[in-house]
Amino acid sequence: MFLPRLKLAICLVVVLHVGATFTASPDHVVLTLEEESEVYDVPCLEWQYFKVEFTEACKDLEILVSHQRGEPNLYVSRGATKYPTENSLAWSSYNWGSDRLAISSWDPEFTVGTFYIGVHAYCGDDVDTGNTPARFTVKASSVESSHFHDQIMPNGEALTGQIEKNGYGYFRFCIPDSCVNIEVNLGNCNDPTSCPNSYAWPELLVSRSIVVPTVNDHAWKLADSTRRSVKIDHDDPEFYPGHYFVGVYGWCTAPDQCNDPSTCGPCDNYPITYDVSLTLKVIASGCKPKEPLGLCEGGGSAAVKVSVLVVVLTTLLTVIFMS
Repeated sequence: MFLPRLKLAICLVVVLHVGATFTASPDHVVLTLEEESEVYDVPCLEWQYFKVEFTEACKDLEILVSHQRGEPNLYVSRGATKYPTENSLAWSSYNWGSDRLAISSWDPEFTVGTFYIGVHAYCGDDVDTGNTPARFTVKASSVESSHFHDQIMPNGEALTGQIEKNGYGYFRFCIPDSCVNIEVNLGNCNDPTSCPNSYAWPELLVSRSIVVPTVNDHAWKLADSTRRSVKIDHDDPEFYPGHYFVGVYGWCTAPDQCNDPSTCGPCDNYPITYDVSLTLKVIASGCKPKEPLGLCEGGGSAAVKVSVLVVVLTTLLTVIFMS
């Protein structure tokens, strides 16, 4: 009698654990990048769901809903929200007619992986289409990313900037692969002998998530007047493929605190001109690629799930042995 009960307990635990970890989504239509879907007819106020796998850390995801009739509205989510609606935390577009939505890879909520797409057939007296069901196609594409910071190209030409004292200049770059070593270089005259009236020691900042990093923010920094580059190796636990933001800060010493202008980096030497460049070296062997940083998925903490499983297992085994 003991063995059948034990088998039953194990089966119950497996069912409970699987049910708590995975959510079936049989009604998601799988989209292929760059391919337009078939035509869908969706009744008023109902939803049609899709999903697409996106693996390009340095590109934007563009989703086009091509309207044929009715009023289809577009909602897109990541992470645990697999069925986005108008009430979800989601990217959205609900223009009249067709909808084109570009999800920027610079968006802090962006990460490679599965994107879930919901198209809602909106109907009502407040739209010209009234109660006409929606008819549409959907297409997901990879497009070049754009951003207001100038982009530093790996192993490309240096970019030039000018800053005032205590001012900032900003740039960006993107690394699609983690099996590389990178070095962000800052160039300017920093020798008091060669350029006594224009030398300076500006600070260099490299951030993984802060668009306009400052000297107080979470970032790699020089924090030194002699070191003129920030090096990040592939085995740095904080290094991941994706976007990075570069700040150049006009550090200097105020006149009332600068007794010797040849050694203190005086503010009077600003504005200065500088250049920034990015050196990238590919690691050919011995490197295990990392996935870009992503959002937590699965709708809960792994630790909580393990705890629930342990409690359930303990309870079932106790019942078995007490019987």
